[in-house]
Amino acid sequence: MGLFKIIKYQLYLLQLENYELGRFWKLLFKKGFWPKGEQRKQLVWTMKARAVFLLAVVFHFGLSIILYWVLSNGLSVFSIKYLVLSILIFVLLLTAYCLLLTAALCLLWPMDWLVKQIIIARAKSKIKSLDKLKIIGVAGSYGKTTMKEILKQVLGIRYKVLATPESVNTPVGIARWILKNFDDRIEVAIVEMGEHYVGDIEDLCKITPPDIAVVTGINESHLERMRTMGTIVQTIFEIVSGSKAGATVLLNADDEQVMGHYKEFIWPDHKVESYQATGSRQQVFNVVKLCWEAEFEGIGKVNINLLGQYVLGDVDAAVKIAKQLGMSGEEIKRGIEKIQPVEHRLQPIPSSGNVLVIDDSYNGNPQGAAEAIKVLSRFTNRRKVYITPGLVEIGKASAEIHRQIGKELAGAVDVVVLIKNSVTSYIAEALASTLQTLSPGDGESRREVENQNQPLPNPLQFLERGTNRNLQLYWFNTAQEAHRAIKHIVQPNDVVMFQNDWGDQYI
Repeated sequence: MGLFKIIKYQLYLLQLENYELGRFWKLLFKKGFWPKGEQRKQLVWTMKARAVFLLAVVFHFGLSIILYWVLSNGLSVFSIKYLVLSILIFVLLLTAYCLLLTAALCLLWPMDWLVKQIIIARAKSKIKSLDKLKIIGVAGSYGKTTMKEILKQVLGIRYKVLATPESVNTPVGIARWILKNFDDRIEVAIVEMGEHYVGDIEDLCKITPPDIAVVTGINESHLERMRTMGTIVQTIFEIVSGSKAGATVLLNADDEQVMGHYKEFIWPDHKVESYQATGSRQQVFNVVKLCWEAEFEGIGKVNINLLGQYVLGDVDAAVKIAKQLGMSGEEIKRGIEKIQPVEHRLQPIPSSGNVLVIDDSYNGNPQGAAEAIKVLSRFTNRRKVYITPGLVEIGKASAEIHRQIGKELAGAVDVVVLIKNSVTSYIAEALASTLQTLSPGDGESRREVENQNQPLPNPLQFLERGTNRNLQLYWFNTAQEAHRAIKHIVQPNDVVMFQNDWGDQYI
């Protein structure tokens, strides 16, 4: 194993944990200090990654030179013994670069913090100078990206709209985006506000205070970090308490947590409205066209080219916001019919053999998993395959949530493919308790998967009580194994759902 590969691996883990040292060291002890097996992604050499690495290299050489200088009495004498010892220490440090990376990050922190504050201050100043700009903030445990993209499509029919790019939802990321892209021509800015800790959304509102604050929903996502549901509720509603005086607050009426807590956070002058999936009439899912057909008041009948029923609520929200901003019914209708699936979020991908692949790999929350299963269940005349490693960062609620996923799968799909980890056993447990086990599924098939000498396991067989419907359960050690094997499991005319994808820090 190359020593530089170890260094890159440790720096990669530090980057995965967003340079949080506590989580970085916890991850090191969990995954090991040296790379094992195949990584899902690779280190991205950002400016910060380069700075941390280069300073660690300076520390590395500096410590080795200082050590030799001390041992050789200030270089007054030359000693082979001390030189060899110094070289040995130099090599040993190569295998423990995590110490040097930690020291480098600590030393860089004051400068890093100062640079970030300057960037954020400049972004705040620029926003204040754009007095005609309308800011729409979107926060929630789930549904933020889809809401953002729908608003962008609809409002873009009339206005010059900018929306935060994928994964840009931190203060410095949004500040850089503002400085790079904003000018007097921008009329509407849609800002997706991410949260991991208390105060995260409050900080974002200080940069981009919303004229319209949208709360998409609240669930157990990030419960591992935030510890309690009360903390999650408080953090997400920072978008409401941090919005402008007289702002419109738009709430997801289908979410019990949202509707049960919003009164604790609104101001007296806020204009409170709600949206919901039943905000339209004559809702029908067209399994051939892969769209929802619905009718909205003042808009008429429209086709919405998305799979999840929750999008009817998102479109209801877009209609309300568009009307508030002065758009006509015809403009709104044209915007709705321009909506396209969001990448990796219930994204339909037609494949050979009339197989429909649904990529939901970026959807890792309980409501999203439940909606994905509902989407599969609508394809009543096709065999349905569901592949998942389960959900992450839901803490103590993990067992209950994954058992619920198993129960929902039992009545909806024909094949379940699970990745062995700390949570998927709960899904299998629920399948076994809900359905009748037909065979133990031990032994292995002689079929090999893509010449990898990896046999395709015989599935565990289940029977739905009172029916003749069978369900098969396949287990794989890694996502890579499952993806290599899936072509040997899928049959023509199947619908295949890839639900969630774990990053390397969770594997």
